[in-house]
Amino acid sequence: MQIKKMIFITTMILAASLGSAKAYIDHQLGVELNRSLKSIADMVTIDYSEVSTSLLGSAYIRNMHLSMPGYAPVLIDTITLYKAYQFSNPKKLPQQISIAIQGVQFPISDTATPAPILVSALGYAPYYFTLKELRHLGYARINANIDIELKQQGEKKISLWGSINGRSWGELTLSTDLTNSLAITSLLTQQIQLTALTFSYTDNGLFNRLFTMLAQRNKMTVAHLKQSLINKLKGDLSQITLDASILSSLQQFIQTPDKLTILMQPKSPITRNTLLLTSPKHLGLKMTARNSN
Repeated sequence: MQIKKMIFITTMILAASLGSAKAYIDHQLGVELNRSLKSIADMVTIDYSEVSTSLLGSAYIRNMHLSMPGYAPVLIDTITLYKAYQFSNPKKLPQQISIAIQGVQFPISDTATPAPILVSALGYAPYYFTLKELRHLGYARINANIDIELKQQGEKKISLWGSINGRSWGELTLSTDLTNSLAITSLLTQQIQLTALTFSYTDNGLFNRLFTMLAQRNKMTVAHLKQSLINKLKGDLSQITLDASILSSLQQFIQTPDKLTILMQPKSPITRNTLLLTSPKHLGLKMTARNSN
């Protein structure tokens, strides 16, 4: 009985110690977060209800509210930074960063701006849609969950992966390899060079609803609208040297929207400043489409 009593007392002391330590860490985390938010207060206002940590070392920010002048507010249920303890040394960033952003809510503006001059000049006005039309289709707000993972492999390679599950909007995934970087801190500098990129969009009914709406607006059948868009793209893209997979994949996706993937692997690493100035051929630009039917 004496041993059981000692175990019980020891357990209670450890629990109290861990609780106190966690409360102290949560408080310090809140102080540091508030200090960081003050530095950007002139650009964006950020409020939240709670910041805390778990015993496994993750950090949580709950019920975040972001607002900028002239923009609708963004609401976020929870931001989770996994293994937050890795950031304890400010002079050395971790080899891997994982972030989950749950319950993002962003309202769509009820505006109906006319097609931009360039869109009309290029002949794509029949396929242009407004935010107001999106709202009428039931897309009044964006609801999404976002996952981001950043890995540093050695001294000169970074792999970035991200996923946005937009539910009725579809799902976006991005993976890219970056090189010539000495650390993750240089991710936003001009040292970064892209060596490979894969971008995918999986449709969840959005494009078929858009095509139906556009067909009704243009007083034509959906089949006619899709074929006219395909013919327009064929004519315009024939003037550019592109891999054959691009036009065939676009045509397949327009006919039966499912999953469209863009692949890019430059012949040599390329910086962000020269990305738009490089020809599709040298970018190694290709495309694939999946048909669930």
